[in-house]
Amino acid sequence: MTFFSLSQGEGSVFTSTGRGVSTTFATDYQALGINPANLGWDKEFKGKTIAFGFLETGFSFDSKIINNPAVSEVRSIPFNLSFDSTKRYNDFTELSYDLQDGARLNADVRLFGVAVTSKRLGGFAFNVTERYSMNMNLSKDVADIMTFGFGAPYFDSLLVESNGNLSNVANNPQNYDSLQQDTSVSIIAGNSSNPKSIPEIFEGTNLKVSWIREFNFGYGVGLIRKEKFGLYVGIGVKYLQGMALLDVSSDGNNLNGFMSYSPSFSNPNNVGLFSVGNARFKIPKAAGRGFGVDLGVNVKLFKRIKIGLAVNDIGSITWSKNTYNVTTSSSLTNFRVAGFYKDSNSISASTGGVTFDSILNSLVDIQQGSFERKVNLPTTMRLGFGIQFGKILEIGGEVIAPLNSNPGNFSSALYSFGGDVKLGFIVLSAGTVFQQNRQTRIPVGILFAPINRTWELGVSTRDIQSLIKRHDVDNPMYSTAFGFLRFRL
Repeated sequence: MTFFSLSQGEGSVFTSTGRGVSTTFATDYQALGINPANLGWDKEFKGKTIAFGFLETGFSFDSKIINNPAVSEVRSIPFNLSFDSTKRYNDFTELSYDLQDGARLNADVRLFGVAVTSKRLGGFAFNVTERYSMNMNLSKDVADIMTFGFGAPYFDSLLVESNGNLSNVANNPQNYDSLQQDTSVSIIAGNSSNPKSIPEIFEGTNLKVSWIREFNFGYGVGLIRKEKFGLYVGIGVKYLQGMALLDVSSDGNNLNGFMSYSPSFSNPNNVGLFSVGNARFKIPKAAGRGFGVDLGVNVKLFKRIKIGLAVNDIGSITWSKNTYNVTTSSSLTNFRVAGFYKDSNSISASTGGVTFDSILNSLVDIQQGSFERKVNLPTTMRLGFGIQFGKILEIGGEVIAPLNSNPGNFSSALYSFGGDVKLGFIVLSAGTVFQQNRQTRIPVGILFAPINRTWELGVSTRDIQSLIKRHDVDNPMYSTAFGFLRFRL
């Protein structure tokens, strides 16, 4: 199984994905993980006090790699690239640049959710959600080595073998291409006359993967309910099962890394940073356990304005199964592994050739240990507002800020603006999402609520631009969110 997978602001809430804003829009069990204070609202859907749903899903993958000319195919689950064998060294240089920018993948599935709302007692909700997140970017040296292996610019000479004789030749794109096409010559290794330490080579690299199963129980209630002012508070308490975690980074002096994964993944004796074997066809066992808390508050003004504030994922998971340290302190003088350009038709290379892991494993040491590690959750703070204009239009905005850099969190704050147009049983949504140093996204969505809003189903995307003109988008995103089994009674 390939663990190669940015967090998404609304998770699996398909009713919010199309507008990009959810802090003051999410209701009933969909408010869990966003703002539990919204559970205290009892007038959002008149006459309906119970909501439940199944298999609500949100997915996104964004990277410049999608448009890379050396890439012939991109698959997101599991993440894998296939390469164009007709491309030459200079064509693959752009792949190295794109690996430095990185890739971000999220998959959230709400397996089940239910909520009961009472005007007198408040709102109660429970759900079970799978949360998977990957955020990867590489330093220039690591990206070059991934792409070219022993032919990376870091190595100034190549050790080659011809007719049983060994010799050194200068490493440059012309020589590398010429040697690769010469069937009488084999490239053995790349050598550096000015070696760096592995932590120096990895400086700027971040590899973060998180897979968590969440059981979340929430409660929200109105403390003040006046005609022109309402105050609501809420709390979500969750039991967490950790399926997999990877966190590797370097400050240039020390490389620090930790990984843990479910015992249900096979082939534990062939462990890589991104692949740990294959999952058996059963629910995976947890590698870690912990608890988290979400806290929320919102204010209603003049029945039409909502302002919400929430802090989510306060807590930690203690990882105790299949725990590994990722370390190294040596220098890289020579390297005997080819890169994607020469020796692989894909990153996973299930039929042979180099892989992401085979290269990483040649650079770092993965040491299993009988130890536990407590890792804080990816805590975020979100502030949002919504304004209702009659019964047809509602607009709003929000900012979501990461409070730490742990796996599963945003790399920087997210700013969103959007709204809904309600046309009978059809709701059309659109918005704009901004993030520092990232492509501006244009989410859109459509929701159907037939049978007097008893049944809700819909589909949306986090970026319509990437769907209609992918090759014109600098950093395209594959994304969708959908739900077909959401009901209100």
